Amino acid sequence: MLAHPTPHPTPAFSGNYILLRADTLRLLLPQHEVGAAEYLEAVPGPGETPGLLRHRDAPGERQFAALSAQMTLLPLCPADRFVVTALGEHGNDLAWCWNDVQVLIDVQLQPRPIPAALLAPNTPVDQYVEHAGEIAFLCSARRLREFALAPGT
Repeated sequence: MLAHPTPHPTPAFSGNYILLRADTLRLLLPQHEVGAAEYLEAVPGPGETPGLLRHRDAPGERQFAALSAQMTLLPLCPADRFVVTALGEHGNDLAWCWNDVQVLIDVQLQPRPIPAALLAPNTPVDQYVEHAGEIAFLCSARRLREFALAPGT
């Protein structure tokens, strides 16, 4: 009989986080990695690059992105995505569309590892937490942007 390795619990931590929801996907990012939330007045349409959306009234070259539950770019923005944020310190050129954005101040988190068998190569998450009775994946803005914007994702 094969013995399973004893899982080592990850230490709990606390801090300020932003909970981002895109349909069934719930992501938890450090607060300092998420820009201010803005109301999206109209749904952006397809742009020149597949997965990157445009809004005719958006200032400059601003583009929009909407994530699927698999953290890939959707070809169209769902109508119920009405909040946008920037991700990362150099992310103001791309607005990410969300159903809901919540600020969690000094929240206590107990991260749990995602089983290796459930992780795809380059997946930007490897831990999750239970918050408010639901699962949210811990992520960084850099890893999320790299994964979602990678060619062929």
